[in-house]
Amino acid sequence: MEGSMIGNVVGISYFFLYQILGVLFAGLFLKKERKEFQLLIGSITGSVALHWLPTLTSLVMGFTVLSHCVGLGIFILLFVVVMFLKKPKQVVFGENQKGDGVSASVEAFGLEIKEAPVYWILMGVTFLFFVVLLMSHTIVPESNGEIRTGQCTYGDMNMHLGFITSIANQKNFPPDYSILPGVKLAYPFLCDSISSSVYVFGSSLRIAYILPMLIAILQVFLGFYCLGKVVLKDKIKSLVAWFCFFFNGGFGFIYFLDMVMNNKENFTRIFSGFYTTPTNLVDNNVRWSNVIVDMLLPQRATLFGWAVLFGTLALLYRAMEEKNVRYFVLVAVFGGALPLIHTHSFLALAMVCVVWVTGYMYEMAGGNMEPQNRIAKYLVPGGLVLMSLLQICTPFKNHIKKTGFAMVGLIVLVALVVIVYYLYKVCKQGKWKELFQTWGVLLCIVLVLALPQLFNWTFQQVGSGESLRGSFNWANEQDQYIWFYIKNIGLTALVAIPALIYAKKRKFFMAAPALLIWSIAEFMVFQPNVYDNNKLLYVGYMLLLFLCADFLVDIFKHIYSYKKLGAICCAIVVIAVCTTSGILTMGREYVSGEEYELYSADQVSLCDYIEKNVKADAVILTNCRHNNAVASLTGRNIVCGAGTFLYYHGLNYQEREAQVGQMYTTPLQCQNLFDEYNVSYVLIGPDERSSFSVDEASIQSMGECVFSQNDVQLYKIK
Repeated sequence: MEGSMIGNVVGISYFFLYQILGVLFAGLFLKKERKEFQLLIGSITGSVALHWLPTLTSLVMGFTVLSHCVGLGIFILLFVVVMFLKKPKQVVFGENQKGDGVSASVEAFGLEIKEAPVYWILMGVTFLFFVVLLMSHTIVPESNGEIRTGQCTYGDMNMHLGFITSIANQKNFPPDYSILPGVKLAYPFLCDSISSSVYVFGSSLRIAYILPMLIAILQVFLGFYCLGKVVLKDKIKSLVAWFCFFFNGGFGFIYFLDMVMNNKENFTRIFSGFYTTPTNLVDNNVRWSNVIVDMLLPQRATLFGWAVLFGTLALLYRAMEEKNVRYFVLVAVFGGALPLIHTHSFLALAMVCVVWVTGYMYEMAGGNMEPQNRIAKYLVPGGLVLMSLLQICTPFKNHIKKTGFAMVGLIVLVALVVIVYYLYKVCKQGKWKELFQTWGVLLCIVLVLALPQLFNWTFQQVGSGESLRGSFNWANEQDQYIWFYIKNIGLTALVAIPALIYAKKRKFFMAAPALLIWSIAEFMVFQPNVYDNNKLLYVGYMLLLFLCADFLVDIFKHIYSYKKLGAICCAIVVIAVCTTSGILTMGREYVSGEEYELYSADQVSLCDYIEKNVKADAVILTNCRHNNAVASLTGRNIVCGAGTFLYYHGLNYQEREAQVGQMYTTPLQCQNLFDEYNVSYVLIGPDERSSFSVDEASIQSMGECVFSQNDVQLYKIK
């Protein structure tokens, strides 16, 4: 857990070797692009390679240092082969076949650092804020030996730590759940194995956990920046969208302002209560969490998924602009790698591709993307009518849930009909070759890479529990349909409709996937926890933000031409309304650093003993708490982990959870259960004593006490 100096150096060096090689790879394929774009795609390439190459070699050799060295060797060999091969001709189509295949739009894609200082300063300050939070929230050791954390990482971090340590220590691959031994780990575990790949070399657990997250958050920030630049081609608009996305928050702050009139302490509890912030006020049905402190800091799968997704979307947009086959291939590789990194990001990418390929074929068939968007002028009023119907139907939410599959089926059918129609028009005009060599190649590669992951892991998890079922109105529990989204999302929800009408066709098609994502996420959930649909909704929110920023900045410029002071005041008010709730939430997370005890000093000492004296695949009987130090810090198997993790993974754990209580209360009568689960050790501590009526005398008779410190004892079963 603590690692060594040599282990830290080797683990960090191994990680950055992948990053360096990835950037070099990008330099070979993206020579015409701006440096920041090359850096982004190169870094993503390095991360995807580190997610996958050690995984593939570990399937054969186990998760060992040797398998990691072989994986790195394969990456180096690939780079050498590509570097010395004759540069292939870059295949482009249409107008872009002239010259070197790179259009003038490259100049609008990215700016040098000196051209956009505000962007880089804002990104740098936000990154430093994230670093401070990550350092103060990640297994922070205190002088008395205990480990503490902050508010947002008090829950999920325990699960991720357990995945990281169990993969690295047990070395069995593919891994099982260490908190439910014998059950294959179907959760997208590559978001954690990337840290296991650092930890396996002997680095400290803290460094292994933090280091990949620092690079991933930079990829998220830079990916959003590059996507905004290629879509909006305006640094002010993309800056506004960036700021409103990462500092997001709705109208939740109004509840606190209202309560302050009665009691000033109602405002200060933002900074002292447990999840009582303007973006997490469940009692008032406020659920639109802040991106940085609620989505990216505690939820590693989302962080690493978006780290790949945002840059991939930017590259895909460039591929469509340039009609560049090479770019489509890179997009396909990144997309095909996503299911075991973050399944929701893979699903979001698929939905974006459905809409974007329609727009691509529309243009191939002779459609003009430049005029003002007439489609939205008919589509948006229809959408308003539909929203009004949904508003009326809110009281019948439970009945509508039953039709969720039918609604999604209808949406998919309509999408397929539109795609087939434009596919027919493209083929009729004899342009099928271009379509096949771009989107066809992308589809084929993605299917080859993604289907094995989906069939061997994802579908097995989705097929169990309550993972895939009908739903309606996301996480709304008590409000009317329209008001729920207005108060949660805030000004963006009000501006989105006029922004869609205002947008030109090209920008409309860019943001249109948001409508598809929202429609599907409104009527179906893909995991037991309905709230987790926000991992899809935020991608749609991002695309709508681009249109909203485009619309608002144009209005600002118009007002500014008449009255400068009025325009500036309006801009300040808009930014304040969009970000106040988010900034207050971020402030709460900042002051919560090291506020909560995660593991006691006795538990940490016990884990140190276990790491040195207990076999990596041993099974230890503990209670089922979520902050289980044994599972998180040592990676050893426990009979049953927390239901808060297992239930939301769609796993049936209830019988085993009940058996844990029986094994503590009547151990002599449960010898068959000890044998069934291969229990080697029994832990008795304050948590076990508070959870069960522990028959300590019987457990003492069954084994030998090998560790004792204060009120924590570990017994080895004979």
